[in-house]
Amino acid sequence: MRRYLFIIPIIVLLASCANRGVGPQGGPKDTIPPVPLQSVPEQGALNFQGKCIEVSFNEYLQLDNIASNLLMSPPQQTPPDVKARGKKLIVTFQDTLRTNTTYTIDFGDAVCDYHEKVPLHGFSFYFSTGPEIDTLETCGYVYDAENLNPIQGILAGIHDNLADSAFATLPFLRIAKTDSTGFFRIGNMHNGTYRVYGVDDVSRDYRLTVSEALAFTEQPVEPGDTTTLFLFKEAQQRLYLQRTLRDVQHRITLLFSSSPDSVMSFRALRPSEMDSAKSDSSWTDPTPFIYTQVSAHGDTVTLWLTDSIAITQDSLFLEARYRRTDSLFNLEWYTDTLRAIWRAPKLSAKAQEAQYRKNRNRRLELKSNARKNFELFDTLRLGCTTPLASIELDSMHLYEVIDTVRKNIPFTLAPHDTLPMQISFMADFKANGSYELCIDSGALHDVYGVTHIAGNYPFKLKIPEDYSTLRVKITPFVPHAMIQVLDGKDKVVRTLPADADGAFFEYLKPDTYYLRLFMDENGDGKWTTGSWEDKRQPEAVYYFPESIQTKSNWDFEEEWDYTAVPQTRAKPAVLIKAAPKKKK
Repeated sequence: MRRYLFIIPIIVLLASCANRGVGPQGGPKDTIPPVPLQSVPEQGALNFQGKCIEVSFNEYLQLDNIASNLLMSPPQQTPPDVKARGKKLIVTFQDTLRTNTTYTIDFGDAVCDYHEKVPLHGFSFYFSTGPEIDTLETCGYVYDAENLNPIQGILAGIHDNLADSAFATLPFLRIAKTDSTGFFRIGNMHNGTYRVYGVDDVSRDYRLTVSEALAFTEQPVEPGDTTTLFLFKEAQQRLYLQRTLRDVQHRITLLFSSSPDSVMSFRALRPSEMDSAKSDSSWTDPTPFIYTQVSAHGDTVTLWLTDSIAITQDSLFLEARYRRTDSLFNLEWYTDTLRAIWRAPKLSAKAQEAQYRKNRNRRLELKSNARKNFELFDTLRLGCTTPLASIELDSMHLYEVIDTVRKNIPFTLAPHDTLPMQISFMADFKANGSYELCIDSGALHDVYGVTHIAGNYPFKLKIPEDYSTLRVKITPFVPHAMIQVLDGKDKVVRTLPADADGAFFEYLKPDTYYLRLFMDENGDGKWTTGSWEDKRQPEAVYYFPESIQTKSNWDFEEEWDYTAVPQTRAKPAVLIKAAPKKKK
């Protein structure tokens, strides 16, 4: 027994020694990327005729998202096969290599160490199938044409074929991708004259495809030049039905990719049209009881179901006829069968009863933006969650309140569509005035015949002293320029045309603002994108390089020489700190 007691501590000690290295042991995390040691052929090899490249590293490898990271220049229609085997990176070419050509393979951040996935940033390999390596390069930046944000992940390419048609018909001669600053560098170029382009290459065919965002230079460049490209998407967009959604039982929403040029038509399909074995004897056409609502831009069509039988059906089938673009980007009429499915949530009997009572006793909910400190430039609005079928003007009253005495004032409703969910009241409101909107019960009915309880909505307008004014004079003066006041999120607050005496912005709330202008070349009062067909660049945009802090009851004046700072450097950093990153 004593002998066993003596042996036990020894066994425990040996076990603890044997377990060293198992589990978390601490220590610094490996942050060193793999290091290339040698390759076959060597980096910069000449007269290469092989089909495979092997690069040996100092540690085991893994590849991260190689399809998005890999970039071979000149591009190949079938990308090379890239694999990590142990400590080797193996590249096998699927296409025939051109003669007397310098090739560059850019791996981006795909090559990582096996354990910690630390990437080897910007690793590339180059070689030539001829007797020399081309060493010239060109570089540049790609910016969003509308807001001058740098864009990451855009394909920049060159053509030595200077014809305009090359961009849309031929793959690029050499390529690169923009980084987080919008910068690109195209290397291993031969001496010559080139055109430089940018494209959001969704189709991955290394050329411009219809509906892709693009950028182009107006003049050819030579190696060593730096190019600035302004990326834009043409006004003509591909039109198609993106999705049919039935998120609530009584509503079907149709989402289009862009604004249709015509109104869609639809009809409900009979059960026998979907299944010949089914009978139509108990079927009722819900179409006469459907209210159609179209969004302001026309890209969303909402069908409000009011027929109780149609509402209770889990699946409704509609035949829709609308216009969409074909493969050649021409608009054509198309007939589609839509299935609107309602998946009811699983509720207990008690919850179902509560839901039933709520629906049975439902009242039309009205919400107004009326409030104390109502903005002088704002519009009085009244909204609801379901579209309105009828509005009784005689049951709505607008009063000016003076010492508790109500004075009736005239008003009109702003124009709206046939199924409004918001109505706007137009009246002559006075600064510092007190008002009250009174809605009698039964003034409004929604498409389900539901009305509301009476409601009063008091509000009081601010005074001019609560605001500031800003006068902006631009030099050199351009009469067709449009000046915009922006908030801290780069959103437009107000827009006015340039004036020789200064564009005068009134009723600005105390805040931090920024300025932008665009050259309204076509005089339509809004920024206009470019056109590849017309070889027209988008309208030029400029930013004021500083912020403007306004105060209540202050008048500000700013003289702005928009040529003093380079166009792409003037935008305040706070507005581009979240520069858009192109999704891979």
